[in-house]
Amino acid sequence: MWIRFLSILVVFLCCSLSMWADEKEERDTEDLVYQGIADLTVLRDSVLRRYVLMAKGEVQRIHLTKSGGPPLRIQPAYKLQAVDKSKHFSYLANGRVLDSSATTRGYDLQYWQEFFRCGNMIKGRTGPASALGYTTKKKDQTVKQFIESESLKHTSFQPFDNLITHALFLASPRDQQGWIEQVFLKEGKFLEATKATQGQIVSRWRWKHHSLDFEIEMTQSKVFDYLPVKLKYTSRDKKMPGLFSESEIEWIEHKSTKQFLPHVLKSATGAPFGPTEEHFHWVFDWRIGNEIDDKFFDCESEDFRQQFSPIFDFYFDTYGQPGGILTGTPWKTPEELIDEE
Repeated sequence: MWIRFLSILVVFLCCSLSMWADEKEERDTEDLVYQGIADLTVLRDSVLRRYVLMAKGEVQRIHLTKSGGPPLRIQPAYKLQAVDKSKHFSYLANGRVLDSSATTRGYDLQYWQEFFRCGNMIKGRTGPASALGYTTKKKDQTVKQFIESESLKHTSFQPFDNLITHALFLASPRDQQGWIEQVFLKEGKFLEATKATQGQIVSRWRWKHHSLDFEIEMTQSKVFDYLPVKLKYTSRDKKMPGLFSESEIEWIEHKSTKQFLPHVLKSATGAPFGPTEEHFHWVFDWRIGNEIDDKFFDCESEDFRQQFSPIFDFYFDTYGQPGGILTGTPWKTPEELIDEE
C-alpha cells in the first residue's frame, strides 16, 4: 500500500514540477518580450538625443485591379534628419524625386519639404531648388499653423517608432512619437509568446485604436538582443479586411557604441478600401553622438541640406546663376544602395 502511495506521490510531484517548469518558461519568455520592447525605447531615446540621419528609399503603389492609372507607381524618396536636443536644434526634411514625365523641365527634379528649428527660431520651405531662402515663422503663428501654411506635414518621421507601427502610418503626416509605448504598453493587449527557431520569440497581441482593430504578431531576435525584426498586423474589422501590414527590420551594429541601429526597413500595407497596396523600402545611414562635429548644427545655414553632402557623399539640386537648377546626385534604388555596401 505504501509503495502504491509513494508511486502516486512521485507521479504527482513530477507532473507538478513539469507544470511549474512550463509556467516558468512562459513567464521567462514573456519577460524577454517586454524587455526587448523596453530596450527599444531606451535605445530610441539615447540615439535621438544627438544624431544625423539620411534615409533613402522608395514607395511603391500597386493597383491589383484595372484602374485609370498605371498598375505600379514608384516614388523615389529621401528623409533627412539632424537633431541636437542640448542645443534645441532640429532639422527634418522629406524629399521626393519627380521624374521628367512629371515636370516640364525634361529631367528628374528633387522636391523638398524642410522644417528647421534652432532655439526659438523656426523656418521652413517647400518646393524644388530655387533662389528663395527659408520662410520664417511669424510671431503670431503657432507651429501648427506654420507647418500647415508652408505644407510641411510630411517632414515628420520617427526612425524607431515607425519601425513597429502599422505601415499605414508611414505615409501619414501624423507624428508617431511615443507609439512604441502606445501600441504595446498602453493600448495593446498581450496574448501569448512562444519560442521559435534560431533564438527568436514570436508574441501575439490585440490592438484597438479608434476604429482600427488588429491582431499583431511580433518576432524578436536573440541575435539583436530581442529587438523586433518582423511585425505582422491583421485587420479584425470585417469592413476593412485588406488593411494588413507586414514589416521586416534589419539592424546594424554601430562601430563605436556597439548599439544596434535600424539599417533596412521593408513594409507593405493594403488600403482600407479597394484593391491597392503600398510598399515601403528604406535604407538608413546614421551618424550619432560624438561622430558629429558641433559645426554641423549651423543655425545660420541658408540651405541646410548642404550640411549632409560631405558626410554622406550626396549632392542636392541647387539653384545657380546662370543656368538655374543644377541637378544633384541621381537617385538609386534601395537594392543598389545595399549592393554597394
